[in-house]
Amino acid sequence: MNDQALNSRLTESSATPLSPPEQSHRESGAIAAASPSSPNWWRIADFGVLGLWIAITGFTLTYHEKWADEAQAWLIARDLPLSNLWLHELRYEGSPGLWHTILWVAQHIFHVRYGALGYIGAAFALGGICVLLFATPFPHWIRWLVAFSFFFLYQYAVIARSYVLFALFCFLAVRQYRNMDRPLRFAASLVPLALLTAHGSLLAAGLALAYAVRFLAQWRMHSGAVRREFWIAFALLAVLYAVLLLLLFPAADVEATHSEVKLTLAVFGHRALRGIREALLDNAALSLLACFALAVWCYLRRALVSLLVPVGLVVALYAYADGWEHQAGTIFIALLAGLAIAWPDDTERCAFNTRMRLAYNVMLTTLTVTLCYQVYAAFYTIRRDVRFPYSGAADAARYLKPLVDEGKVIDGFQYGMVAINAHFDRNIFRNWSHAYYHHSLKESPAGELAVAASSGVPDYLVLQWWPQWNAAQYKEFLGDPIQGWGYTLDHVSDGYLLTKRGYSYRQIVLIFRRVNPNGAQTPPQSGPDK
Repeated sequence: MNDQALNSRLTESSATPLSPPEQSHRESGAIAAASPSSPNWWRIADFGVLGLWIAITGFTLTYHEKWADEAQAWLIARDLPLSNLWLHELRYEGSPGLWHTILWVAQHIFHVRYGALGYIGAAFALGGICVLLFATPFPHWIRWLVAFSFFFLYQYAVIARSYVLFALFCFLAVRQYRNMDRPLRFAASLVPLALLTAHGSLLAAGLALAYAVRFLAQWRMHSGAVRREFWIAFALLAVLYAVLLLLLFPAADVEATHSEVKLTLAVFGHRALRGIREALLDNAALSLLACFALAVWCYLRRALVSLLVPVGLVVALYAYADGWEHQAGTIFIALLAGLAIAWPDDTERCAFNTRMRLAYNVMLTTLTVTLCYQVYAAFYTIRRDVRFPYSGAADAARYLKPLVDEGKVIDGFQYGMVAINAHFDRNIFRNWSHAYYHHSLKESPAGELAVAASSGVPDYLVLQWWPQWNAAQYKEFLGDPIQGWGYTLDHVSDGYLLTKRGYSYRQIVLIFRRVNPNGAQTPPQSGPDK
């Protein structure tokens, strides 16, 4: 059947026209039969890009020091049974448990060690790159730029967190989205995304809502069997989200729900703008302009809902939770998902009129400029990860190991200690009840450091310095008080929480040794900054 006959048959079946992305999908079988296969050199180039991505990621992993967020999920999976993990601890983590479950299986079934965590994350990220290169509708060179962009080459590949699976699950769901005849299959593709992170849950919900809007607009085109399948899929997803809400509803003492900042409309807007800026070009005006150009294109393609709803929900979560810069990548991937849904095939592009051709070129230029900046940011950050320690935890663990073996009493403070604990087979801190950090208000009571240090019981105190290093602040708020308690700075492990533009926080581990419980000591004059 040729394209003209196919379009005529679809027109006769309903008075409601298909949107261009859906029309593109329905015609794909006829077009594929009439068009020659792609030249072999494109496929060879794709495999070359894949090999280069593997080489760069593997090289970076040899230098990367894992930080607290990577260690936290590992320790929870190591030390808790699955039932306790899902039924209790996840409500304190604020995240579905798919990643924790994967790590639980890796440790309890395959007995994988902590040193392999980075390679586990990179392997899952590799799956996302494969789907990107071989199963998305973008032109080859756009796929290549995406593969080497900041979030795909570094942040969601080298940093072993649940986000390494984000692109894989998102692109697989988008691939099913383009088929309106299989609602159950699309719903099934959303499940792993919804179980991955809170951002994934909202992105999956946004894609499901956009799919429902398009499906209902084409209601008369679908058979009774497909309509019934749609309602079954809708019901199953509703049950899934009800269960997630039941499992993840925050406990009364969760730290994250007791923010001191009041969430006003101005604060929400500021955070949302920050998320969009950090997701794209690190400039608010340019990032908003890029979003506008992409949104106009999706509007002309009659696919605006599939861009705005998922992206809007992810941005809203970022603003509500006061997201970190590494979480802005979920906004970036949501934008790519919306573009993939609206992307035209070769036949449609050839049929574009002057206005659509201009809009396509503007969109393509905007996307290319954004991706080129992201590629630059990726290699800039990789260079810094090679030159500077990402976290001081590994060096601190090496320093503490002989002290632990000698039976020294060590107290640790703040969330960052989990990155040290992960290097040991047990909790090494006297004042911690478990190796992971339980995000409860009761976990770190006010004045805990003063009580422990003034008691003279710990042989060593371990703390983490997060702000930009300032010698005067260190002396006033930490150095002098600890010196008064009879401790002196004994070891410094440097670290930088790297971002596209530099670093957002320092991850300096400070280790203090008790030298005289009853008398003040003079701390060393050298500071921990490089």
